[in-house]
Amino acid sequence: MASTLRSLIQRIYPSGSNSERAVIAGLGYSGKTTLLYYLKLGEIVTTIPSIGFNVETVDVSTTGKKLSLELWDIGTGCASTMHMVRMLRYYMPNAKALIWVVDSNFREGLSESLEALDVLLKENDADPESADKHLPVLVLANKVDMPNSMKLDELRVAFSKQLSGRLFSIYSTSVTSSPPTGLQEAFDWLALALDIAKTTKKGSGPAPVVQSGTSTSRPNLREPSLLAKKLEEWLHRTESDSSPEDFIVQFTTYTLPTWDHYTHIRLAFLILAADGRQKGKDSLFTGLASYIAHNTQNQTNVRAFHFTMTYFWIQIVHFAIQNLPESIRPAIGAGTYPTSEDFFRFLLVNPHVVDGGLWTEYYSKETIMSPGAKAEMVLPDKKPLPSMVGRDAIAAFGAKAVAEK
Repeated sequence: MASTLRSLIQRIYPSGSNSERAVIAGLGYSGKTTLLYYLKLGEIVTTIPSIGFNVETVDVSTTGKKLSLELWDIGTGCASTMHMVRMLRYYMPNAKALIWVVDSNFREGLSESLEALDVLLKENDADPESADKHLPVLVLANKVDMPNSMKLDELRVAFSKQLSGRLFSIYSTSVTSSPPTGLQEAFDWLALALDIAKTTKKGSGPAPVVQSGTSTSRPNLREPSLLAKKLEEWLHRTESDSSPEDFIVQFTTYTLPTWDHYTHIRLAFLILAADGRQKGKDSLFTGLASYIAHNTQNQTNVRAFHFTMTYFWIQIVHFAIQNLPESIRPAIGAGTYPTSEDFFRFLLVNPHVVDGGLWTEYYSKETIMSPGAKAEMVLPDKKPLPSMVGRDAIAAFGAKAVAEK
């Protein structure tokens, strides 16, 4: 039955040779149809809740080129959200991307939206026609112009749990603002994601199941292909993260949405660039210790302050900033925070900073995990800290990454 319906859909609506088919979905009243007809007509039109689906071919202007999309707006109409999800299974195998629209002003519907998206993607993953395909998922946090809309960081944390390991990004949008906001950046990302999905495939088999009582080896998190994937994830994250100023406010008010290696590197980059090395180092030591002591979000990976580990990463980030070409190096010690684009370029030039295990090149585990190293600065016992960026680490990472391709 499912294959018959899919064949019928494909016969009646064959994909255009120059357009990419994408499904627009989400809870009712989130702005899906308004988005569709703004992209089609360039203006806001009055819509009613969609029953069935609307199909339009649109040309979206993105940086550098036009993106031609065949957009399927699947409505909830009078039915339930899960009915819509069940219907979507007939359309998804022919889709090259999913655009999931969320009403940022409807907090009560967030859990339902997350559940529906989770069910939809799991069903799509189970379909043999989709098993080896990457499906870019663009989440649009719409209606951000409304006074009670949820912050992007809150939505990012919620959707990151559902979309971990997938090709996805989330952007704030307001389709009905004059002019609409956020769409250019969102569709720039989608154009890039579609290109990536065309050239890469998922692994051919299911993820291995670890049976109780069996012995398994832990994955090597420093393996070059994993580091390359992490770098790609970080680069995407810079495009939708908080502004530098908001990020620092979250740090000083103990409300950062996540507390992970990416967060630590971005904090070090922003503060060392704005304050210079000496003042920046002092600010980081004080700020990190204070955050750990006062964080009330029960972030499970917030551990006790580690003096030597903190100093190590300050050294690495400081020298990485100095390693930037003059043409893209932010002003150091000027009191202003570098932009998100500056951080993007910093990561591209210094991919080794994504390697959370880089300290093992300089310290033995016994030395850096000793009580003394946690309380005060302890020098490396394997090799000295770099006086320039650890070019040996960068060279090794680059050579292995190339070999993986």
